[in-house]
Amino acid sequence: MKLPSIDRLAEAARAAAVRFPFIIACAVVAAVAAIIAIDADEQSRWVRLTACATLGFPLFFAIGLRAERFGWAGAREIAALAVGFGVLAAFYWRWGGWSDDTAALRYFHFNAGLHFLVAVSAHLGFREPNGFWQFNRALFLRFLLGAVYSAALFSGLAIALAGVDNLLGVSISGESYFRLWIVIAFVFNTWFFAAGVPRDVAALDRLREYPAGLRAFAQYVLLPLVGVYLVILSAYLVRVLVTRVWPSGWIGYLVSALAALGILSLLLVHPERERSEHAWIDRYARFFWVAILPAVVMLLMAIWQRVGQYGITERRYLLVALALWLAAIAVYYAVSGSRSIKAIPASLAAIAFITFIGPWSAYATSRSSQLGRLRGLLETNGILVDGSIRRGAADVGREDAREITATLRYLVRYHGTRAIDPWYEGGISTVDTVGDGTGPSERYEAGLRADLIIRDLGIEPVDGPREDGEFRYYQAVGADQVRDIAGYDFALVDVDLVASRHIVGADTVELAVDPEDRRFDISRNGRRVLGVGLDSLLAAADDARSPDYGRDASSIPRDALRLDVSGDGIRVRLYVDYLTTRETAGGVKVENARGQLYVRFVDTP
Repeated sequence: MKLPSIDRLAEAARAAAVRFPFIIACAVVAAVAAIIAIDADEQSRWVRLTACATLGFPLFFAIGLRAERFGWAGAREIAALAVGFGVLAAFYWRWGGWSDDTAALRYFHFNAGLHFLVAVSAHLGFREPNGFWQFNRALFLRFLLGAVYSAALFSGLAIALAGVDNLLGVSISGESYFRLWIVIAFVFNTWFFAAGVPRDVAALDRLREYPAGLRAFAQYVLLPLVGVYLVILSAYLVRVLVTRVWPSGWIGYLVSALAALGILSLLLVHPERERSEHAWIDRYARFFWVAILPAVVMLLMAIWQRVGQYGITERRYLLVALALWLAAIAVYYAVSGSRSIKAIPASLAAIAFITFIGPWSAYATSRSSQLGRLRGLLETNGILVDGSIRRGAADVGREDAREITATLRYLVRYHGTRAIDPWYEGGISTVDTVGDGTGPSERYEAGLRADLIIRDLGIEPVDGPREDGEFRYYQAVGADQVRDIAGYDFALVDVDLVASRHIVGADTVELAVDPEDRRFDISRNGRRVLGVGLDSLLAAADDARSPDYGRDASSIPRDALRLDVSGDGIRVRLYVDYLTTRETAGGVKVENARGQLYVRFVDTP
């Protein structure tokens, strides 16, 4: 086998830089900004620059492919590039007014739209079904190959650096390995990928090459998984119809996985649909699009329930948009029997951009929905009258207080207080003494700001309702500090409270959570001697959650979950230091719990 020479590699790198100069420039800018961000005192601006530069990869790739295919030159190409730079500049400028959560969501939202645009940019306006598939296959395989090369290069160089550190005594900091990874991931990987992009896109439509491994992967890996998901969702549909219990919000994960795997399997075997010996692919395609419709209907029902209860948020909006898209595309392919796959990435790109900006976007719609919910709650309770706040106007019930708390915390965290500023004489700053302006805040500060506003209304903040499948974490501040053992004979430290057994003196003490009776049990020598209801424990945990006790609202005071119980010859003091719960159809389930247990036996069994 003839290995490529250094000259050939250098020529390929030069050709890629000439062909896609702005992509390579964005890669270098992203790497430099990310490296500076590691040690920078003000990291936010460098993280923002890194994110915007990485958006330049797909953006300028799509522009470059379109320019090549249509022969853009001179003023037209300059105008397209100017639009690209304008989009990145606008994104960079707007980033400063978003919270970290919103910025991350917007980044991935826009990035997804750009990647779908890349898939179709060179083929919009051309009927080249095979060329479209071959082009995207080449990109996909080049991406995988680049990931393998990058991983191998990083591993080899990291081992070399470790050798220099340990054998030659040259100190290599941990940050050096991260910097190396940044350079390889952003610069090398991007450059390698760009060097492998097919040049003659039109010629790909005549290419009949098809890797047999793709069909095997789709036929023997993806299709069985699709079948398993369909069976589970069909069984769940029967359960919903029989029990008349509204579909769980968790169904979104399974439907999303089913859609992704099913569509991927169809895309991978697409060229084989033209061959008579693979007629089963057409039958499978028609079956898949019909079979997925009931699952999509259940997903829409579950989302509709959440929207009706708690209003629209960005994630619910996007999930609704994807569910409606999936329903529309399924009906289209099931009815028309079309074999064109270009409609899938093209429609996804359109939806991504339409839902990203404008008064109809996920972000503007969510803000309006939650603001409307808050206004309605305050007006119903006589707190907001003719657009002005009336403090202490009514005794607000716990459920309304919960809704007001959740809605206001959401608004402050994701959209700020600008919309409610006119409600206050002198502005919201007279109440919100924590926030600097009316913009959004990060989670910790948003909780403080929202709770200040809520208490000013004469309402005690109440934690919001749990989402289906939602995890909650509770961590006691200073849990590792020594506690007083006076009055007890034995101390068990950092024990598993969900299920564990311990030898305590001459006795055996067992700890367990009974999910059916919703009880925390303590047994002595195989006989249950104490039981504590989980509902009261979890209520105490929720009541103790407050951003006042740390950087995260899941932090609780050190001894907030202390239980003193006794019975049947044993006295126990229990400190719950760490607790994880998950919302299920049957209620809140304790997933993990650890803490300290102090035991005294008051008689002899």
